[in-house]
Amino acid sequence: MARRYLSFIILHLSLSAALVSCGDFWTADTANIADGRQMGLGRRVVTIVEGERYAIPVWFTPDTLYNPTVYWETEDDDIAAFDNDTLIALTPGVTRAIATSTIDRLSDTCWVQVLPRPEVDWGNFPYEMMLYASVTIHGTPLTPANQDSVIIAAYVDRDLRGVGQLRQSHGIDYLQMRIGSYRQRGDTVRLRCYYRGEARADWFPDAIVFDGEALGTLSDLYPLVIDNSSMPYEPDIEDFTDENPIYEDPDTVIIEINPINR
Repeated sequence: MARRYLSFIILHLSLSAALVSCGDFWTADTANIADGRQMGLGRRVVTIVEGERYAIPVWFTPDTLYNPTVYWETEDDDIAAFDNDTLIALTPGVTRAIATSTIDRLSDTCWVQVLPRPEVDWGNFPYEMMLYASVTIHGTPLTPANQDSVIIAAYVDRDLRGVGQLRQSHGIDYLQMRIGSYRQRGDTVRLRCYYRGEARADWFPDAIVFDGEALGTLSDLYPLVIDNSSMPYEPDIEDFTDENPIYEDPDTVIIEINPINR
């Protein structure tokens, strides 16, 4: 008959009772629960291009709580690391960022997805098509004045197939994108808008079927529009979760219950 025992109980004098299934983990943040003080990160997922930097926003509750010093780290500093409080994207991949306040020992985490630089090797693709489009992002047309704020790229599944370039003809601004394919026709192409400086990305709602022909013309531009109904681009978190995604700090109680068969 199986017996159960606590294989380890660590890290804090205050311990709450918990019942969990075999092999699972249960956690309780015991720091400042009684007085309601909390800290959190303003983003659940940070999507950032390799080589770029971003300061993840932090909030505290109540509003009168002021804790200026936060210690930052990542679970994989080959993918992303911190320079003081600024995240630096190093190599493509997914990891977690961990923030801990140094005074109250409040803590929170978020996912960090590092995208590869948007560079296309055109020697790989035997077939191409051209896209000529007008671009409107949340009500604002894309123009030479704001073009550096975004990167617009084409993907087939997770494979980069093209990067848009803003052009101007007779006073009209338009996006020109060369899209490559390994097949003469049939690929489903999705377009993604990455917001530089904001470390996030959205999908354009339209899907383009690759046919080797031009889509849109300079006199009849194809409309690309992102609005509030557009879906954010985020990693499939389930692909990256591990068996024990708990970050251990001095204010966390961790209990593991394992069976022993006699």
